Amino acid sequence: MALYKAEAVVLRSRSLGEADKIVTLFTYERGKVEAVARGVRRPRSRLLGVTQLFTHGRFLLYERKSLDTISQGEIVRSFLPLREDLLRMAHAAYVAELLDRTTELNDGHPRLFALLLMVMEMLATGPRLALTTRYFEVQLMQELGFRPHLDDCVRCGAQDASWFSVEAGGLVCGRCRGADATKLDHESLEVMRYMARAEPARLGVLRPSRRALQTLEDVLPKYCAARIGRWLHSMDFLLSLGAAETQGVER
Repeated sequence: MALYKAEAVVLRSRSLGEADKIVTLFTYERGKVEAVARGVRRPRSRLLGVTQLFTHGRFLLYERKSLDTISQGEIVRSFLPLREDLLRMAHAAYVAELLDRTTELNDGHPRLFALLLMVMEMLATGPRLALTTRYFEVQLMQELGFRPHLDDCVRCGAQDASWFSVEAGGLVCGRCRGADATKLDHESLEVMRYMARAEPARLGVLRPSRRALQTLEDVLPKYCAARIGRWLHSMDFLLSLGAAETQGVER
């Protein structure tokens, strides 16, 4: 039984027995880890705060054959707005579920950890929630090897490709498009291309219209779902809130 330290963000948790929880952590060192937090459901547990959903913390864990055990933890950032504001929580829950469903246990992704921290910070403090979430989808797919093809028609190579096919994995031309293809206007396509190459700090220069955001909301969640083979319940909840950018400010 080895003891190890990990910096992590809490993706989800579920009850175990009368007082314990199984906590899913996304760590810098090991990627996704599942660990038991014993007694954490008791009001005075010293692990109660650090195992709250979306919390960024430093943990001390015992490595076991099945589930690891959290021994100690300290909060780095609580990301409290993500648990107090319904819309922020909905975006963060979708980001967390998407990352959880697309990664395997103990498969390290340091770049994804850095991306997750940046996105959680932007969702907790910024006004542009939908754009931030779309950015996470694009960057996550790229990191996992599913970058959408955005240069020309993925089927025939034609340069006049302006439809997006979830099935084909990118742009298709009018001649190659199928029933699943969505027409992309010039702005939507350029925003998607920019998000594919931009660092998080550069996202603030984008000012997409509500129409462009809606188009990307129609395309990117479906693209992610097709790559992982399932639609996420958290996306249904997010869509039910009608999250969109209004007059340049999202709520």
